[in-house]
Amino acid sequence: MKNYVADKVIVITGGSSGFGLEAARILLGMGSKVVITGRNEDRLAEAVASLGDGDNLLAVRADACSTDDWKALVDQTVKQFGRIDVLVNNHGAGIKIAPTEEMDDDAIEEILDVNITSVIKGSREVIRAMKPQGSGHIINVSSACAHRGWACWGAYTAAKAGMVGFTRCLHKEMAAWGGKATNFIPGAAVTNFCDAAELPTDWTEGYPTAEDFARTIVQCIDVPDSCVIEETRIWGTKQIDDMLDPY
Repeated sequence: MKNYVADKVIVITGGSSGFGLEAARILLGMGSKVVITGRNEDRLAEAVASLGDGDNLLAVRADACSTDDWKALVDQTVKQFGRIDVLVNNHGAGIKIAPTEEMDDDAIEEILDVNITSVIKGSREVIRAMKPQGSGHIINVSSACAHRGWACWGAYTAAKAGMVGFTRCLHKEMAAWGGKATNFIPGAAVTNFCDAAELPTDWTEGYPTAEDFARTIVQCIDVPDSCVIEETRIWGTKQIDDMLDPY
């Protein structure tokens, strides 16, 4: 069956682990040209070794919170592959999950910077490369928190809900010149998110793997240019059984 991602140049932030790494693996197998980013050089090198250092893969060390790094990422991608067709803003982190009264200024600012401000910055820089082409697709990876409320997740939820609203506005802007934007909204999965946020992981047994959800990120990209998936929500069946009823 024909796919619509072969030969497309796809940039994936947070591509050294989790959803980003597994989406990159699938897309490379489908013939895409993939650029992965990450802040940690060692983890990025491990990701390249895992994916295979072929001509269709470029790894760029970049901090998504840095405008200078975004500009360098765009320049390196265009120099290597000639264009940018898709950006997947997959980076993000819980930073600190705690009651609001325990959140200090630094934690609040870092949560917003990593999870929403960086997405706006990155979209801005990549659109500047996409718009002259008359085409481009941005997929922003949000969180089930955007539509649900859990105690102690307020600052992170504010950022992820803000991302959903931003992406809807972004699509309207991009559609005027031939582009499009998509919200990808995942529930809980087995990634390194909990470890990084110093949260327990025992409850995630039986939840989807990063690869399980990455398949749906790829499906959001793998549509004709004449189509757009506005928003996709995906849950692990166990999470629905354990804690909520989205129906």
